[in-house]
Amino acid sequence: MAILHIGVMAVALGSAGVPAPAPSPGTALPPVIALCEAAAPATPATVALPPGQSDKARALLRGGEDGADAALAVLLAPVASPLADASTDPAPADIRQLAEYCLVAGEAMRRARSGSQSRAQDFLRTALVLADRAGDAPLAARAAWEAALAQAGGAPPSTSGVRRRSGTTARPGEGEAVAGCAAAAAPALTAGRRLEAAFACALGRAALAGDARLTALSALRLGRLQNARKAGDMAHLSQGLDAASRVADRSESAALQRALLMLACDAGQCPTDFVGGAVARYADMVAAGVGDAATLAALQGRIALAQDDAGNARALLRRAVFLESQKPLPQNLPQYLLLLADAEPGRASAHVLAAYRALERVRSVLMPVDPLTEESRFDLVVRPVFERAIGTTLTNAGDDAATLGQAQRIAEAYRSAELQNALGAECVPLRNPVTSADLQPGEILLYPLLLEDRVELLYATGDDKGLGYRRMPPDRSINRATIAALAQAMTTSLSGESDDWEAASRALHAVLIAPIADRLRPGGTLVIVPDGPLRQISFAALMDAQGTFLMEQVQLAVVPALSFAAPGTRDSDPSIIAASLEKEMDLPVGRFSRLEGTAAEARMAAGRDGVLLADFNRASLAGALARRPASVLHLATHAAFNGRTARSFIVANNEAITLPELRAMLSANQLRGEALQLLVLSACETAVGDDDQAMGLAGAAVEAGAASALASLWEVNDAGTAALMEAFYTHYRAGVGRARALQLAQIDLARGADGQWADPGIWSAFTMVGSWR
Repeated sequence: MAILHIGVMAVALGSAGVPAPAPSPGTALPPVIALCEAAAPATPATVALPPGQSDKARALLRGGEDGADAALAVLLAPVASPLADASTDPAPADIRQLAEYCLVAGEAMRRARSGSQSRAQDFLRTALVLADRAGDAPLAARAAWEAALAQAGGAPPSTSGVRRRSGTTARPGEGEAVAGCAAAAAPALTAGRRLEAAFACALGRAALAGDARLTALSALRLGRLQNARKAGDMAHLSQGLDAASRVADRSESAALQRALLMLACDAGQCPTDFVGGAVARYADMVAAGVGDAATLAALQGRIALAQDDAGNARALLRRAVFLESQKPLPQNLPQYLLLLADAEPGRASAHVLAAYRALERVRSVLMPVDPLTEESRFDLVVRPVFERAIGTTLTNAGDDAATLGQAQRIAEAYRSAELQNALGAECVPLRNPVTSADLQPGEILLYPLLLEDRVELLYATGDDKGLGYRRMPPDRSINRATIAALAQAMTTSLSGESDDWEAASRALHAVLIAPIADRLRPGGTLVIVPDGPLRQISFAALMDAQGTFLMEQVQLAVVPALSFAAPGTRDSDPSIIAASLEKEMDLPVGRFSRLEGTAAEARMAAGRDGVLLADFNRASLAGALARRPASVLHLATHAAFNGRTARSFIVANNEAITLPELRAMLSANQLRGEALQLLVLSACETAVGDDDQAMGLAGAAVEAGAASALASLWEVNDAGTAALMEAFYTHYRAGVGRARALQLAQIDLARGADGQWADPGIWSAFTMVGSWR
């Protein structure tokens, strides 16, 4: 059994974190958490690494889809006597052994369905610090790569889903610098720029270690992020291509070269010498039977197109389409058809719609994640085709009702596919979509479509439901990238990081709401199906040119897709179960601070007739739902939405309950004759500025089996949350609809006589997702 003294390790980790809070009384944490937290407590002790645990977990990680969960179960298993007295400093070999142990633990925590991305980042940051201390550059490179992947897959370390106590700011240790990769955790940067910094760190570490595979992978992931924001300097792509050519596994080498070359052309570097040389090397691989002939033709066609050799470009891209179409699974055919559309502008519409049809034939069998690069196939393959198909259909539509209907159906298929991809298709059964015929007078359904060259608005109204979907004139003065920047600025500001939200709010209102403003009416409802970056914003806080908030003009609801929504029915006599947790929790899925005020909030929500569960656990919640039908479930506890639903959870007393587990509990409620109308998550938070995690929030109601969810988009202090919730329940119990109750509660706070809650950062944080009546 390896022995390691960790008293001096705490000094080395001082730059990576601060002493962690003590575990909750009665909470027994597995040794792996005590050993591998980046903010390890500075307690001089000797650690006995569990014998063989790391090797067994590493072997299980190679065991397919369930391997990571099996590995995590091994690592979280209790071990007797992990600590013993000692006073000697550890040898580098011992430090390396612990670094490897924490690396395996971090990888298992990152990949497991039952894992935690924030805890994984903590483990991997520790592994990186220890690998540096041991002088092991290859191990440090692996840790930096895994840490970047963990950051890409979830929230910042130990921060997401945490409701702050009244008057507090960020918790100790948030955003601290780690092992020469400080920018990856810099709180001043946006989430996207921090992620870039993480992959830049991984690239630097991989190059230092001479690891060609990790160098190529890191260069690819960094390049994707930088190209998305049109960054000028893409010099690392040349470094990545050189490394990819040296990867020992020739099939992996070919796949990495293909991905990097396609990215280089996307970034406008097709005519450069380094791309030409890399394509020549790829041609040699094709001749040797390793590369892909369709890929080679597509790359050569893109180079010809960049060199204004239109005739040769068309011929080569047609060849790429032909060769790919002969494969049993032509997964790259949609991409090659889009490239052919660029080369043949006169037939662009036909090629784009052919790409859409080709995508629909293969989409159901595409692996959701590339097994080599761990990139989302939805982002790489599916999203570009849907967006081009929508844009092309609308370009050809004019005001033709039938073509507008086709564009809306493609957009709805896109939204549904996006939600299924985010949450797991097996978890999200499709329903019959809401149509304009389902709308009542005064209800408006708004479909904003953010395209590369413009913003389109489709809408339908209950006043003229027979007209179906209509279209506002496209706004070509703004595009998806500009909207994304405005959404980021507004949300970041409202969540407490600055006070300059108003300019972004007014700009977004001018684009999204002003064109249909004359169709809004007092007492009406605006139901929005948000696109991408719009999922992170609070529509309630959009402000018109006269300084009036949108929530003052109309009641609001957001639906992730029409296939996962229904107007709902009014809950005239709500039956409420309210559960709260105040305790500080330290669980395998993360550390969670004490929540002041949640017990009082739950008592208010339950009222005289509801069921109250203080410091609830799985058994007490399941028992309450089984004994008494409930139409409203109020959960005043930490909640996190980390991508697929198996990783999204609510925190109970000494345990975490995943959304699928919550759905199983609620099924008993439905069998007793009461479908859950409303799920209230008063202490949840998505990562600010992360529209993928906002998609997780939208999917919470869908996965839990609730008609709608009321939840917060960012952290709000306890007193502000309590004020909003008290006002909401006052109106909801009075018999008004759920969207109307939220609107009135927000108006109460915004217009309060004392102005205590007038800050829109408080009242606009809460959004209604799903049914609105």
